[in-house]
Amino acid sequence: MKTHAKILSLSLFTAASAVAQDAEKITYEDHVRPLLENKCFSCHSPDKKKGDLDLTSFGALMTGGGGGAIVDSGNSDASRLWTTCAKKEEPFMPPEGAPLNAKELEILAKWISGGLLETKSSVAKKSAKPKVDMAVAVTSGKPEGPIAKPEHVLLEPVIVTPRTTAVTAMAASPWTSLVAIAGTKQILLYDTETRQLAGIFPYTEGYARSLRFSRNGSLLVMGGGKGGKLGHAIVWDVKTGKRIVEVGKEFDQVMSADISADHKMVVIGSPSKKVKVYDTATGEELYTISKHTEWIMGTAFSPDGVLLATSDRNGNVMVWEAANGGEFYVLGQHKASCTDLAWRADSNILASCSMDGTISLWEMSEGKQVKNWAAHGGGVQSVSFTPDGKLISSGNDGLVRIWDINGNKIGEAASQGDIVTKVIALHDSQSTISANWRGEIKVWSVEAKMAEKGQLSSNPPLIAQRIVESEKQATALVSQLPEVEAKLKKAQEAVQAAEARLGETKKKTADAQARVALLENEIKELPAKIAASEQAVSEAQAKKAAQAELLKKHDQSLAEIKAVEAALAKLNADKAALTKPEDAPKVAEATKTIGEQSAKLEALKKATATAPQPVAEFDQAIKAAQDQVAALKAAKPAKEKELPVLKKGLEAWPKSIADNEKQIAGAKAALPAIQAQLADQKAQIAVLQKLPTILKAAQFNVGVLTEKEKLAKLEGDFNDYTAAKKENEEAKVANAARIESSKKVIAEAVNQIPQHEATLAKLKAELEGIEKATEPTRAMDAAAAAKLDENKKNLAAREAEVAALVKVRDEGTAAAKTAAEGIQKAIDPLAKKLAEVAAKLKTPEEQVKSKLANAAKFEANHATAKKTAAALTADLPAREKAVTAAEAALPPLVAAIQTSDKALSEARRATAEAGRSIQPVRQEITKAEKAVADAKAKNENAQPLEQALAAAREKLATVEKQAADSAMKLADAQGNFDARRAAREAAEKALTEARQTLGKTKNELRAANTSIAQTEKQISQSKAELAAAEKAAAPHRGQHESLTKEIAAQKAALAAKQAIPAALQAEFAAKSQPLNEAIAQLKAAQPPLEKAFAEAHAKLEAEMKVVEAKKLEVGQSITALEAAKKKKTEAEAAIAAAEKDTPQRDKNLAEINAELAKMQPQLDPLRTKVKQMEEQYFTMLPK
Repeated sequence: MKTHAKILSLSLFTAASAVAQDAEKITYEDHVRPLLENKCFSCHSPDKKKGDLDLTSFGALMTGGGGGAIVDSGNSDASRLWTTCAKKEEPFMPPEGAPLNAKELEILAKWISGGLLETKSSVAKKSAKPKVDMAVAVTSGKPEGPIAKPEHVLLEPVIVTPRTTAVTAMAASPWTSLVAIAGTKQILLYDTETRQLAGIFPYTEGYARSLRFSRNGSLLVMGGGKGGKLGHAIVWDVKTGKRIVEVGKEFDQVMSADISADHKMVVIGSPSKKVKVYDTATGEELYTISKHTEWIMGTAFSPDGVLLATSDRNGNVMVWEAANGGEFYVLGQHKASCTDLAWRADSNILASCSMDGTISLWEMSEGKQVKNWAAHGGGVQSVSFTPDGKLISSGNDGLVRIWDINGNKIGEAASQGDIVTKVIALHDSQSTISANWRGEIKVWSVEAKMAEKGQLSSNPPLIAQRIVESEKQATALVSQLPEVEAKLKKAQEAVQAAEARLGETKKKTADAQARVALLENEIKELPAKIAASEQAVSEAQAKKAAQAELLKKHDQSLAEIKAVEAALAKLNADKAALTKPEDAPKVAEATKTIGEQSAKLEALKKATATAPQPVAEFDQAIKAAQDQVAALKAAKPAKEKELPVLKKGLEAWPKSIADNEKQIAGAKAALPAIQAQLADQKAQIAVLQKLPTILKAAQFNVGVLTEKEKLAKLEGDFNDYTAAKKENEEAKVANAARIESSKKVIAEAVNQIPQHEATLAKLKAELEGIEKATEPTRAMDAAAAAKLDENKKNLAAREAEVAALVKVRDEGTAAAKTAAEGIQKAIDPLAKKLAEVAAKLKTPEEQVKSKLANAAKFEANHATAKKTAAALTADLPAREKAVTAAEAALPPLVAAIQTSDKALSEARRATAEAGRSIQPVRQEITKAEKAVADAKAKNENAQPLEQALAAAREKLATVEKQAADSAMKLADAQGNFDARRAAREAAEKALTEARQTLGKTKNELRAANTSIAQTEKQISQSKAELAAAEKAAAPHRGQHESLTKEIAAQKAALAAKQAIPAALQAEFAAKSQPLNEAIAQLKAAQPPLEKAFAEAHAKLEAEMKVVEAKKLEVGQSITALEAAKKKKTEAEAAIAAAEKDTPQRDKNLAEINAELAKMQPQLDPLRTKVKQMEEQYFTMLPK
């Protein structure tokens, strides 16, 4: 056994092994290869390898062909080697020649079910189908816990190509910043926040045509393959990067694949025009949808997992129940290939796009199209819903566009100048990613004017190159940082300066507004203030006058004080002088007066104690008030002049403020972009500064992953060998036990077989004697039975003959009666039908008569018209001749009248001239007569004048004679003209009458011909109508005649049928009489024969019971003997098989122990190495 083959086959297939121990092992070398050699090697050899498949060796067969593996251990129904040969799956094999027969198919099935053994010493393999249940609960929102992202997976590209190519597939995780992109021989995963590679999933079998993340983002499903060779779907664990499911074994690439929200199903669609859904737990096909008529271009489970949408290259869009593939909606059809499908997050709206340039939206309540619009010229390549319900699309026009749910365009990116093959919306609804035919991948903002935020590479360089590039980029970005910071500072200072300008402008505006309000108030109050000031002047002047009066009174009081003081001094002096007693009254009076004057003085002094304010002070107040009035009056024009200037200035301030605010807004608007640029640059710097460390660790991790893969393989092989060792050891123990138990069985059988043989011989001899003793009884029973049987047969024959006669009579009678009844039943409706036909025939017959009358009338009219036409035709030449003669007579008359007219004109001219020449002559005579009279009155010589007068008179006579001659000629000419005109008019009249007569004749002839045509038409029509009437009547006539004949025939048949029963009865009586007599004789002979048979048969039955009992003993003895022999044979075979298998098991165990001995020393060091490398890898990662 070859080492490589052993390692491939060490996994234990327990059930197959158990079967293999008890039955012959079906192996490739002993059974399958000879079978395939006869049927398949001509096409599937190393030289030809049709379908990239070689069947001539075990290893090549296990490798499979261009479509992948062709056998699945333990599962023949999932093995294409068997399904294609059994005609269960196309292409049927072999394509030519005789197919595999049932026995050959059974060998193939047993080989596959038995674990794909290469030789009898091989160990069965286990199925490659997934055995893990990946089902998860479906949630409507974000799943609990962290969202899956690749952790410690491969970051080294599988291949770096010289140039990029079209990106055929992309997908975005629904809940985090992770996208998957189809590259060459690999799937690239990028973190869209850092725009760095997050992982690489190798895919070297072909090309990815579709990518989708599972609903919770933990799985990535790819549909793809190799055109014309291979098609399948692969599911990766996003976190570990491990392949966990592979389904589909198509012969062409899979165009689209998806995984259900609960992870239980994977759907694929391919050029086979079929949609296939597989169970992820078992890998089994759950159902197939075959309703599409072209390549399947799109498959998509709804986010809630309830529905499955599919589309094809004919533009059809359909929806199915995801659970069972039942038809849900046949939505409609685009005018060209439907290129992509996308579900809205709530599963209520499905979007489809097509190469006809349109996008359609379908609702799932009634399966109706709710929107359809032209989106891209030349065709739409891709559609994707954002989580918040907007729609992103890309097309052959090189554009990416954003639409609202009503199909209104709300955003567009700059043209990429080539086909945009794919577009995906990211989880945050703020960004989208597009890929084009050149392999460019661009990140865009989701806004009206879509801004390019960055790019991703579809052909990333090796880690070593990325380390260098990241260090360069980090250095470049760090060097650019001061410039960006300065740019930000400048922008911030611009905002501050603009805000300061705005504050100053607003302050100036406020000051101006306050000044305007003050001026308006002052101008408004100025008249009142002037009036008040003028009032103050008046009041001050009044106060001055009053004060002057007070001063005057004060001066008067002072003068009066002086006068009173003087008077008091005199009174005191006078009183002092009154010393005499008699002066006492005077003294008293003087005292009283002094007292009064003193009081008056005191009052005056008191009143004048405070001197009044000087008038000069009032002059100052008056001047101040007058100055204020003058100032107010002088200020008014200046304020009135200043106010409109301020107001006009204020009109410009709002614009200035708006401009400043606009400048601030512009400056502030520029800030976020710069801040974002700075933050992005700092973030990029942070990422790029860490990236070399990460990439160096990733570079080291390539080795770690390689060693882990080696360890996993080694541990797998070790476990397989360990399991195989256990199985072989158990098989040896079982062989030993089987040998011992089989030996016991053989010993028992050896003792039992002679006993069984002796018993069988004795029983056979006894049976032979018993059977011989029954022979006389058997002969007697047979003779009695023969006689009885013969009598019964004769009796039965005679009774049968009578029964046949009865049957013939009864059947004939019944048939005749039935026939008679049938005929009568047939006659009644025929008679009724005849009456109906006669009634129906009445109207058509009347129509025929009417049409005949019409035809006769039209033919008479036709004859009359023809007669008239003939007569008119005969008159026509004479009429034409008369016209010709009249036309010939007219030209000479016309010429003669023209000559007469000319002569008449000449005569008229001559007469007119003669008439005109008379008047001058007469005037001349009158003048001459006057001259003569004047001369005579004057007694002058009048002779010359008289001679002149005589000459004038002679001239007048001549002229008048000429005039008379002209008049006569005119009369002659007029008469001649009148005569010729009358002749012409007569000729014209004759011509007119001839023409009228000819015209009338022709009209009458035309009328006659028209009448002929009309009557011919009427005759034709009447004949057609007559024919139609005849035709209409013909069926009824024919039916009437047919029915009449049929009724007569039926009545004749009825009479014949009614006569049959009597004839049959007579015939029966004649034939049955001799038969009845024979029957009576046979019946009389039967009882003695029956008694004799009963006695003989009873005796035979009694003897046969003994025979049957003995036969049963013989059969039991034979069974016991055969069972003993079989046990002995099976036990001997079991011993031989066990003895043959045990050395092979020993050989297997030796080989297994040798392999285990090789592997055991490798395990711990490799485990230690992997652990150390992992620890080292983790220490290399940035903290």
